[in-house]
Amino acid sequence: MKITAYIRTAYNQLRARLARRILSWRVQARHPDMRCDATAIWDYPFHELDGIEIGNDVTVGPFAEIIVRRTCKYSDIEGKLRIGNTAVISTGCNIRAAGGLIEIGDFSAIGQNTVIVAANHNVKAGLKYVFMPWDTTKTGVIIGTNVWVGANCSLVAGTRIGDNSVIAAGSVVTGDVPANEIWGGVPAKFIRKIE
Repeated sequence: MKITAYIRTAYNQLRARLARRILSWRVQARHPDMRCDATAIWDYPFHELDGIEIGNDVTVGPFAEIIVRRTCKYSDIEGKLRIGNTAVISTGCNIRAAGGLIEIGDFSAIGQNTVIVAANHNVKAGLKYVFMPWDTTKTGVIIGTNVWVGANCSLVAGTRIGDNSVIAAGSVVTGDVPANEIWGGVPAKFIRKIE
């Protein structure tokens, strides 16, 4: 391999790292009271910073990856991210606000390594799934106020979690969770009321 290939590869990697740092700095400059670990990745088109709304006193943990796309080629539905006051995004969370709204309410906590996805690809026999348009019948994820989502959960498009509810660790949520309830499992099911 020629030395120019090594230099080109190193240059491209450094350029990508710098671009991600700039995107992160822009989010933090707009929300100076947010506590965001330096390893967290904010990935959004430079001109779409207004697709991200963050309340006061928010914490974003190490190695979280937050992707926001107001527009994308796979969906006509606008992507947007809203994070309420005093919300917590823990270590290693993956939040993908493209093709729908992801909203995390005030005082809600998202456990480690949780994945939240606003849209899914359609599936059709004989076609490449990754190139299919996204499903527009179920989009977005809405998490109410004072919700606790345990570690290693998956919240897929169309999920709605009511205020004061708890999602047990390792759960997959695919629909509506009423307020004041504990749900868990794959797929998540009602466990008990919170009195």
